[in-house]
Amino acid sequence: MHAPHANSPLRGPLGPVQYYGRMVASMVISADEHVVESREFWDDWLPRSLPPKDRDRAPRLVGVGIALDSSAHVLRTFTLFPQLMKRSDDALGSMDVHDRVVVLDREGIDVAIQFPQRAMSMSGIADRDLMFSCLNSFNEWLASWCGSSNGRLHGVPILPTYYRPEATADYIGHLKALGFKTMMLPNYPRDIRYADPEMQPMWTAIEESGLPLNFHISEAPDDNGPGGLGTFMTVSMQPFRKLWSYLVFSGLLDRHPGLQVVFTEGGISWVPSVLDHADRVHREFAAYLEPRLPHPPSHYWHTQCQATFMDDPRGLEQIEFIGVNRMLWSSDYPHPEGTYGATPTVWQHMRELLGEAAATAIMGGNAQRLYGFVRP
Repeated sequence: MHAPHANSPLRGPLGPVQYYGRMVASMVISADEHVVESREFWDDWLPRSLPPKDRDRAPRLVGVGIALDSSAHVLRTFTLFPQLMKRSDDALGSMDVHDRVVVLDREGIDVAIQFPQRAMSMSGIADRDLMFSCLNSFNEWLASWCGSSNGRLHGVPILPTYYRPEATADYIGHLKALGFKTMMLPNYPRDIRYADPEMQPMWTAIEESGLPLNFHISEAPDDNGPGGLGTFMTVSMQPFRKLWSYLVFSGLLDRHPGLQVVFTEGGISWVPSVLDHADRVHREFAAYLEPRLPHPPSHYWHTQCQATFMDDPRGLEQIEFIGVNRMLWSSDYPHPEGTYGATPTVWQHMRELLGEAAATAIMGGNAQRLYGFVRP
């Protein structure tokens, strides 16, 4: 984590565009950025796309600094960090596709993967049918938004079938038809345990689709009051130790060896410690673990998992434990903790620390292989 760079649009009006040029011969790919869903989406696209009986219940945008009140179906103002949210909203290209491509060009980025901003909160809507319809509406809007970028922007839809596992294969077919190359699930959906037997059709469908699956940090920030911002930003930026352990020790990854999982925006420095600890648990408590895994937990990291980071010097120091091919760089635009304005500096630092081949893989080669991107 670090403060926004001095020339970031998050600090004020954007200055003259400066094109840095291509940093490497291979593609430079930002594996985590965000599209800020526009007023047009909330006020028009979303209600218009819902079944008539649900249009009056569509989530509404009512303020800056947004979280979902799932009982009232209102995106309400919260007090944790509305000023930071507004800076993200106001950044160049946060909502406009063509301006976002300008940002990519000035940073020397070929392709950027776009995650939802506020739409993640809709996975918390209590009415499951309404939740499904709202997420489907967002996914179709996201495909339309990215579709006008000439291949520069690729969206991450939210898979809405965790309450309808048997519908997953058909729905992933719909996502593929929309042009998506990946998808995401909420980390801890209400009343769902991902490794339960009834979830098996969902995991089989995801594995057989060949599309990587993303989990992203901070679905529903709720730490208000004194110290809330610091607590949230410190804890929520590295939340994946529990989720990764569950996917491994439940046997889910072992049962689906073709599944590729990306842990997004949580950095990489958490990985060596959890691998070391999990392998120790596997050795020392083997007689008590159920199910019994045929491989140590670290095996599943090195064959099926990867993580994104922005600027994680402690993680880069432990690259031999994480694995070069398990790391994806991202700018996290338009969030203030991202690398906007300093991407070439980050690239140069990685080159000096890791060498050309490793840095090239991390800055884009790994994402190109994982997602199957071709140069626009």
